[in-house]
Amino acid sequence: MILALLLLLQDAQAFRDKGAKVVEAGGVVVSIDAGDVSSWTEADFKALAALPSLRTLSFSKGLTDASLEWLSGAPALETLQTNLSGMTDDGTKALAKIRTLKALKLFHPAKAFTGTGLAHLADLPELRSLTVAGSYAFGDAGMEAVAKLVRLQEFRTWHAGQTIEGVRHLRGLTSLRSLTLGQVLAYKPPTTLSDETLAVLADMPSLEILQLEEARLTPEALRRLKALPKLKTLTLRGIEIPEADLEGLRRELSHAKIDWTPPTPAYQKRIRALFGP
Repeated sequence: MILALLLLLQDAQAFRDKGAKVVEAGGVVVSIDAGDVSSWTEADFKALAALPSLRTLSFSKGLTDASLEWLSGAPALETLQTNLSGMTDDGTKALAKIRTLKALKLFHPAKAFTGTGLAHLADLPELRSLTVAGSYAFGDAGMEAVAKLVRLQEFRTWHAGQTIEGVRHLRGLTSLRSLTLGQVLAYKPPTTLSDETLAVLADMPSLEILQLEEARLTPEALRRLKALPKLKTLTLRGIEIPEADLEGLRRELSHAKIDWTPPTPAYQKRIRALFGP
């Protein structure tokens, strides 16, 4: 047992030497933020996968389909986060082998990732939370694949390529409790989030938490959300709406707490491009 502990300590230091941020608890590694792994070898990734208590893993640049295959033997991994990865839709097949996975966060994935490969994760027994953000390549076909993940309780997406047609696919996620929906990563229509989208969201009665980002929405359209019987929190982040109308909206949606922030200059630029001046 002492020998095994020494080996684990050596592994932790080896990852620190590569620039990774390592968190230990009770003498074992539970979390690693690996950063840029462009220079990592097959042996490095397999050493990660061999850590018996690793629960949380994060990468920035350098992650590939091959990397994911080398990680697929991780016995206890629950949360995986990537940023600027080179994974493709085919690479998600490796993720389907991580049976303990509960949360997957994909930020700025490569253009070769459209999201259609997410359908490979439909049988993961523990997957409850998914984030895909920062890629125009993730569009309506990717949203259709997300709709196959029927165990999802949380889904977040923004600055991607989906339209209202993609959002309609989410109505099949009857266990979804929390949804963050942001604007398309473009400066011309079609939009992801608009008044028309709210009619789709109002047909998702399981929602308890809803965050909407970067759009021009009317009070009349937002009132449609009264149809959500379980709604507890409505966050309007960077939403252009007359501030004078918020008090009335809060009265009409009295069963939900409403938090609002006006658009930043960057958000306002996109809103005007999509909806007009």
